[in-house]
Amino acid sequence: MFSPHARRLVALAVLVVALEAVCRAHLVRPTDLVPPTIMLRSMAAALTEPVTLYNVWQTLSSVAASVVIAAVAGVAAGIVLHALPRLRQACEPFIASYYALPLFALYPLLVVILGVGTAPIVFTGTLYAAMSVLIGTLSGLDHVPPVLRKVAKVHRLGAFRRLASIYIPSCSREILGGITLGVSYAFVAVIASEFLLAPAGIGHDIADSYMSFKIERMYGLMLALLMLVFLVNTMLRHLRARIGAPAI
Repeated sequence: MFSPHARRLVALAVLVVALEAVCRAHLVRPTDLVPPTIMLRSMAAALTEPVTLYNVWQTLSSVAASVVIAAVAGVAAGIVLHALPRLRQACEPFIASYYALPLFALYPLLVVILGVGTAPIVFTGTLYAAMSVLIGTLSGLDHVPPVLRKVAKVHRLGAFRRLASIYIPSCSREILGGITLGVSYAFVAVIASEFLLAPAGIGHDIADSYMSFKIERMYGLMLALLMLVFLVNTMLRHLRARIGAPAI
């Protein structure tokens, strides 16, 4: 029997070969879809251009900034809501429906306030990533073992030392899980924002290639983006496994 990993690789290989055959047989128009081999060649050509490398760096830096801000804000907000049960109860309907809100509708307003550039992109990425960190923090604090709470009480630790020495380390797995999920949300928000008015970024480069009818380059950049996100998620998954964090 094949392992699940091997079955996934076989399914991916079959899909790529089928896509290549469909494109080579001209069953779809070249302006709609190009063969995977051409995507790979276009990706290799694009990654040799300094402007493409700069756009990749711009996207990664925006995602990193969004995740860092979201991690700090999400953990802080989770601690506050956990310490104030009535406030948490009042905010729970908003938390439950947060990702149903059309947050991208705020992007034009953010451009007016923050200007055209990376600031509204980072802010949008933070909005999408912070809630998963907050939820992970709340979940972790809710499941702190009672024995650790007794230890903090016996040693008469203050609120700050209790959080820093006992509570946060004990729920680090849940917090890291929320941050990992936040990275995915940040990528989606940053790339989608770069499609709109960003002066740089891989999303801007893909949109520009589409508008210029550079279809092969567009698919090459999309393949590069797919591989980049896969690499980041794989690294985070290995990090979660190393510290024993639950998979999401």
